[in-house]
Amino acid sequence: MTYSRKDAEQEKKNSGKESFSAAETEELKSFWKRLFNLLGLSSSTSQQSSADAELEQIILKEGRKRYVEALWMYTTFEDPDELVIRFIRARKHVIDHALRMFVECLKWRIETKVDEIVAKGELGFIRQEGYDSAGFIHQVKSGKTFIQGFSKNGGPVNYFFARLHRTSEQSPDAMNDFTTWSQENVRLVNSSLGSKVTVIFDLGGFGLGNMDWKGTLHYAKCLASFYPEALELLIIHNAPWVFQGIWKALCPMLDPVVRSKIFFTKSNEELREYFDEQYILEEHGGSSTWKMSYPDPDITTPEVDQNRKAELMGQRKELVQKYIEATNRWIDDSSATNADLRHFVALMMRVQGLTLDPYIRGKTFYHRQGCVLENGLIGFRSTDGEDSWEFLGHSRSREQVLKQIEAMKARFKIEEVDHLFIDFQL
Repeated sequence: MTYSRKDAEQEKKNSGKESFSAAETEELKSFWKRLFNLLGLSSSTSQQSSADAELEQIILKEGRKRYVEALWMYTTFEDPDELVIRFIRARKHVIDHALRMFVECLKWRIETKVDEIVAKGELGFIRQEGYDSAGFIHQVKSGKTFIQGFSKNGGPVNYFFARLHRTSEQSPDAMNDFTTWSQENVRLVNSSLGSKVTVIFDLGGFGLGNMDWKGTLHYAKCLASFYPEALELLIIHNAPWVFQGIWKALCPMLDPVVRSKIFFTKSNEELREYFDEQYILEEHGGSSTWKMSYPDPDITTPEVDQNRKAELMGQRKELVQKYIEATNRWIDDSSATNADLRHFVALMMRVQGLTLDPYIRGKTFYHRQGCVLENGLIGFRSTDGEDSWEFLGHSRSREQVLKQIEAMKARFKIEEVDHLFIDFQL
């Protein structure tokens, strides 16, 4: 495994937890207090604003229990504060707007059944009767989109080759499920690295027959509303003249934040501003000889052990309850000790989430290729050789987070601080 300059820089920025300003810490506290009130998780009651009363009506249509479940599934493998702060930043630190955005995102995840899509994985879709399984798998195999390599900022790179897409080759349901599944793969990688994704839309060979208005607008909506602050930048590469009219019509429909991150490149040389030579594909003039390939899943793979899954879900429930209690204490008294105790539980949730993940996420071809490791590391090859792997995300890996937990335990002991004890092994 290569421990690179990129990773060292990423470690400095993300030594286990993102840094928040004093103002952002207060915003997080306000957000969690109001969200917990809406979900019935608060240890105290407070007067509800008219804005929150509207959100409560949205929540009550599905029920608080369903939203609570969706919230903690959403945060299975990442620090809840790091998830929430993206919504706060996306809405310019206006908590009313951030909270609405978050609740609407949970609503979308419930209605779209995001957790079910993730749990199925490729094998689940292949086995699903009465579904366009062939259309779903065709999209995975086609190579029209995949994650490969790192940008100069240390984040993943998500490629789209528009010439390989035609709406007639899959049903609308298979298209939407594939989009959600792909975005969740990006989220998994982003969360493991503490990074943002760089997207390349390669329009070489693109024609009007490849244009999918509905799919494009759905993807843009996902970026803006359901995966906020996940995008570093979006590069439109090799756009032909026919795209000029499409862009003129499309541009006003895009969220201004997403639109501000879109750049056009015409020459391969321009890509070197964003990517190291080793991760620029050969067809883009780079030295990477890696080629997209799809290792088929083993259809004889047994279902997950439901007893073990239930055991892990029970552990998860216990940790979540401790996190709720720690958050309520922190809201009431944001002392350094209470903040540390809350972070301590969040670290335990990260490690336990890595153990739980294989039971609630169907393995993808990224797992089968060795890009996603069980300890949380993310790696890519720049060639087909085994010696070209580069793995990032060490500060968030199981081993490093466990070290942080043990270090905090030692400090708590010295400071005589009571902390969470669990009767199961992380």
